[in-house]
Amino acid sequence: MQRLFSMFPDGGPGAGLLLLRLSVALSLLFYPSGGPLMHAMLALSAAGLCLGVLTPPLAVVCCLFSFYDFMVMDGATLPEAGIKLFAAGALALLGPGAHSVDARLFGRRVVTLTPRKKTRLDE
Repeated sequence: MQRLFSMFPDGGPGAGLLLLRLSVALSLLFYPSGGPLMHAMLALSAAGLCLGVLTPPLAVVCCLFSFYDFMVMDGATLPEAGIKLFAAGALALLGPGAHSVDARLFGRRVVTLTPRKKTRLDE
């Protein structure tokens, strides 16, 4: 799972990634058409992005929804779909940031090694 995430920046960059996650999640919630199943899938994806759970795969799903909305459903104009695609693509490449569930689950760990006890074989 560590390969999905490059880093978990905090501070200003982490806050920026949080805002990017929230903006991509909000763009998922404003789809004009689709049935109840489509709205449920979009709401689950948006909730996952807000929390920062599996951010890169969910951002790719958001890209696919935006592309589908533009090509098939005619629900978005080209500039609107392009902005959604670029934002979700950037989020997929950058990762979730430090303010996410992914950072808590898959973040960097500090490993401390203690010296082992000498045995008779070490002599």
